[in-house]
Amino acid sequence: MGLILFVIVGYFIYKYLEDKQNGTSIFREQNSAFDILNERYAKGEIDEETYRIKKETLNE
Repeated sequence: MGLILFVIVGYFIYKYLEDKQNGTSIFREQNSAFDILNERYAKGEIDEETYRIKKETLNE
């Protein structure tokens, strides 16, 4: 019984660390909207005015 519990806990720790290394942790998801906005502005897909408006909207 103890071995099964150990294997299950080990699996979840492994999956957590794997996700963290790939940049898909919980904290990464919270900033993804800002990251996408910053990338679009850096690529020139949106102008400065649009960037500022969308940034203010995200901060609300």
